Formats: sequence, structure tokens, C-alpha cells
Amino acid sequence: MRAFASHIQNALESLAANRMRTFLTILGVLVGIASMTIIFALSGGLGQMIVDQVDDQGGAIVVIRPKEPGINNKNIISSLATSKAFTKSSITEQDVTNASKAKDVLAASPIAVFSSDLKSANETITGNILATSPDLEKIVNLKLADGQFITNTSGANNTVIGHQMAVDLFGTSQAIGQNIYIKGQPFLVVGVLEKQKNSINFSNVDFDNVAIINFSAGKILNQDTIQIQQINVKVNSINNLASTDENIRKVVAEAHKDNDDFEVLSGDKISHPANQFIEIITMVLTLVASVSLVVGGIGIMNIMLVNVSERTREIGIRKALGANNSQIMLQFLTESMIISLTGGLFGYIAGYSFSYGLSLFLPFTPLLSWQIALIVGGISIIVGIFFGIYPAFKASKKDPIESLRYYN
Repeated sequence: MRAFASHIQNALESLAANRMRTFLTILGVLVGIASMTIIFALSGGLGQMIVDQVDDQGGAIVVIRPKEPGINNKNIISSLATSKAFTKSSITEQDVTNASKAKDVLAASPIAVFSSDLKSANETITGNILATSPDLEKIVNLKLADGQFITNTSGANNTVIGHQMAVDLFGTSQAIGQNIYIKGQPFLVVGVLEKQKNSINFSNVDFDNVAIINFSAGKILNQDTIQIQQINVKVNSINNLASTDENIRKVVAEAHKDNDDFEVLSGDKISHPANQFIEIITMVLTLVASVSLVVGGIGIMNIMLVNVSERTREIGIRKALGANNSQIMLQFLTESMIISLTGGLFGYIAGYSFSYGLSLFLPFTPLLSWQIALIVGGISIIVGIFFGIYPAFKASKKDPIESLRYYN
């Protein structure tokens, strides 16, 4: 222990003797670690936001989504494409009915989104239409700024529009009683949603920019070709979530003749496939950020090779006094580790500082977790060892007699 403390003291003295060179080397590692910290913090915060939304609903939510038969979790790009495809959804109205009849289910509502022109008396915009049922309000706790939610009144074309859509169509959020035209059909605005905190949610619908209509009206507008991208299900208690999830899975599988063309998700798993897609983006960005970390690592190797060259006579003296190869190697490896860990520490702090500053313009906050600290700490250690091992090995192999003859 005393020997290791001596190595640290000697390393600090050596690095302090070349402050500017040491600072620039630390800066190279700092940039790489800061980049990775930003990526992990922001991507983690985005995934956590979806999980928190489910928790805000009491956690007792089940969703049914289509998927390509045979698609596994690793092929997430194909899975995402399938779940959003307008003409490929395997989810049917019967699935909505079956899910709503499952034990402990309070409500089940389809999510069918399509794009269309929307016209008011003075404006025409292209926006998203959500065809669903009145039960959606119970499942996702949609709050109305004015009016009421859609009803199943026979023969009535009513709609609830998002806050931003109301402003775009009428110049104001006060749109109750106005008519909008979707594919030439008039719809009476009966409600306007409150402005949403963020547009990302487990329903995959931007409720600020959407017109919500009855599912039956959506079918008529699309000549019965409308496709359901998702079914939201509300369970009466989170304690019954697991059993209800399994019951829904069984009844849907029976209706689909056991075809593997759907998935039933509950709890934290609802953020799939979004979380997995985020993981892929994180992986790609991390690979890009690792380039700067490699540059920082090369900087460590460079400064350590220079140190070895400048301290050749010191190495000879230490060996002459009894230091063995392992002790010399550990001495220089300690120096590279101090550089890397210092860069990692300040990179971690800088990364989170930047992330929280950036979050002021984002609908979510960075994820602060010990796992991220552990990851970046581990990366710093690996960089320090990987790029410091060769200079340390080279120092340990120097001949003591030749080293003592060396003059700077």
C-alpha cells in the first residue's frame, strides 16, 4: 500500500512538472468522456420520460402492437417500421373487443392515425387524424382546456383537437362550436386539449397537433381500410397487471391463430420499442464519440512515451537502487491512469453540465444514474490502461546501465 501511495505521489510530481502538456492531454480525454456522458444522459432521459408517463397513469397500462412475424428484439428497425406501417398492421377491431372483455380490464381503445388535409373557414392545413374511442380519455388521462371529449352519439361527427391545431386552424384555442372539414366531411369541434408538456408519449401521438375522431368515423373516411397501430388498455389495478397482460395475450393469440404478428407489453416494457430504438441511436453516437476518446488516448500514449524518454536516467537510477520491472511499469501506468481518470472526472461533470443546460430547450431532463458514472469511469480506466501499457512496458524493459549513461 505504501509503495502504491509512493507511485501516486511520484506520478503527481512528474505530471505537475509539465503542467501545460498534462493539461492538454487531460483535455483530450475530457472531450471524449463529456461526449459520451451527454449521449448517455440525454438518451436515458428520453427513455425514462416514456416510463414516467406510464407511471403517471398508475402504471396499470397494457398496450398491444403489431409486429412482423418472426421479428425479434434485435431487429428493432424492422419492428418499428411494422408497428407504424399504415397498411401492414395485424391488429383488428376484434382484438379491441377481446381485450376490453378480458378480466380486470376497465377500458380498451384503438389508436389509428392517418394524415389528411383539414379545413376551417379560413385555413387549410395537413395534419394527423386519430381515430379512436371515447375510452381513450380514461386510459391516457387527456386533459381538456375547453369542452368535452368525443362521444359515440350515432350520426354525429364530433372532434377534439389539439391546442396547436386549434391555433393553426382558427388563430385561437377558443374553437368550440366551430366546424372543420376532413376529406370533405364536416366535424364539429366539441373540445380542445390542454397544451401538452411534450409530444413524445407511449401512444406515439402528438396530442398538440391532432384531431381526434370516433373510430367509426375514421373507417368511413378511409373506406374501411383504416389500420390500427396500437391498442391501449387500462387495468383496474397494478396488482392485476401481470395476470391481465397474460389473459390479453392468450385471447389475442387465439384470434390470430397463434401467429407471431403482435406483441403485448405492460409496465416499463411499454417503452419498447422506443427504448431499443434509442439504444441503437445511442450506440451509433457513442461510436462517433469514441473517435475523440481514441484521440485522447493517443495523446496519453504520446505524453507517456515522451516522459519515458525524458526520464530514462531516472529509470536507470531506480533500477540501480533495486526497483524491478514491475515497479517501473506500475509507476508509469499509474501516471497514465491519473491522466485518464482526471479527464474522465471532469468530462463527466462537463457532460452533465452541458446536458442540463441543453435540457432547458428539451421536453425531458437528463437521466442521472450511478450506472452512467460507472460506465464512464470504467471507460476512463480502460483508456488509461490500454494507451498507457506500451509506454510503461517500454520503460520497464530499459537496461539500467544504458539508462544511467543517458543524458537529456
